[in-house]
Amino acid sequence: MRRLTLPLAVLAAFAGTAPAHATFPGKNGRIAVAAKGESLRAIITLAPAGSGRGRDVKFLRDCQLDENGEPESGDCEIGYDSPAWAATGRRLAFDAGPRIALINSDGTAFRSLGTPGGAGEPAQSPRGKAIAFTAQVNGRQRDLLVRGMLNGASRVIVRNARAPDWSVRDLIAFERDGTIFSVNRRGGDLRRIARGRSPSWSPSGRSLAFSRRDGIYVARADGKRVRRAVRCSGCQTPAVSPDGRLVVYKHRGLVVARLSDGRRSRTLIQDAPGTFSVSQPSWQPR
Repeated sequence: MRRLTLPLAVLAAFAGTAPAHATFPGKNGRIAVAAKGESLRAIITLAPAGSGRGRDVKFLRDCQLDENGEPESGDCEIGYDSPAWAATGRRLAFDAGPRIALINSDGTAFRSLGTPGGAGEPAQSPRGKAIAFTAQVNGRQRDLLVRGMLNGASRVIVRNARAPDWSVRDLIAFERDGTIFSVNRRGGDLRRIARGRSPSWSPSGRSLAFSRRDGIYVARADGKRVRRAVRCSGCQTPAVSPDGRLVVYKHRGLVVARLSDGRRSRTLIQDAPGTFSVSQPSWQPR
């Protein structure tokens, strides 16, 4: 698979709201994002220590379009959304349009899972043997489902749920109407955690980050000790780093900040509205 370096003007504005993803413990690896523009759709990864100049960008899978918007190269039969790393950091799941797909960390071994049509927002289990996702099963709302990674039927565990996130402690957080809840893999032990969107578990599974209008917040898994970790207006889709010290989120670009004091440490990509967009960060453990 190609490994390219792109100029800042090409790596630009973010798309709308989208799910965040769990972070499993380990060293801080690369950050996977969905990339979209007039001539490209792709799953790419970025080095977390980037300089804001679009350096060290790797394409895992992509579709190149010509000036008329027609397919030119790559795989244009699938979608490119919601990348989510496995606990090993060796495999990535993503929303491939009609189904959930899996690829290796180098972009090889593409495989489509037998999930219901319209499935999206994948989250892999800590042991890698199951996957959670959302789909429209009955009606207009999206429901939360779980199935085995290799085989097995998909099973609805929660109705009316978005943005699932699977913790190392085997709990699945999800969002419903602006409130975050958690359940076990069978749909039991439902717990309300806090008001917010796009939950992202910490590597320990003892807390999770989420977004509100005025910043990125952190709360314990039991919903206690809610605090604002990063002050910003319109921040979205946080993803905690595998070492638990940093958070990457969407705010006029892809920004990394410290969870201890909210100080921004770097901007990986700055926005360039109307040119290109990346969204839905997921941080690789290694």
